[in-house]
Amino acid sequence: MNFIFRAFEENDWISVRELHSTSFAHLAASAYTAGQMQAVERMLRDPSYKQDLRESNLTLAVFADHIVGSAGCCPPEPGTARIRKVFVAPQHSGKGLGRLLMEHVERDIRSSGIREVVIRATMNAVPFYERLGYHKVRLDAMTSSDGVRIPVTMMCKTMG
Repeated sequence: MNFIFRAFEENDWISVRELHSTSFAHLAASAYTAGQMQAVERMLRDPSYKQDLRESNLTLAVFADHIVGSAGCCPPEPGTARIRKVFVAPQHSGKGLGRLLMEHVERDIRSSGIREVVIRATMNAVPFYERLGYHKVRLDAMTSSDGVRIPVTMMCKTMG
């Protein structure tokens, strides 16, 4: 498939939020409880999510005029980048799009001189990141504004 990769634009935010919602609902459901799934959906629907998308330096994958994937990064501390918002539409999952998005983002990180990369991986995505060379650092959790803990795995990779 021929995907077009482009930067996130302000008018993309609703489509990107819907991609994230659909992707998480379909691909992560086996790793989380119904309450955790609902908490993530509330986080995606919170007005602050729009700002979160703006700050994530997203690269979008577009196919047939639809946004079907996203991945971004931001520097959490000097010399380290944090991968964020890696989502693939369920109909494109398992076909290499996630890997292509990660390669694109990692290339940008590498060209900036940063070698340490961290990611807060959802439990269902840990095997994907391990195949890309990321290592588990520790179990952690995101906490929703209403106190629901969503388990994640902190992972890292040193790029050569």
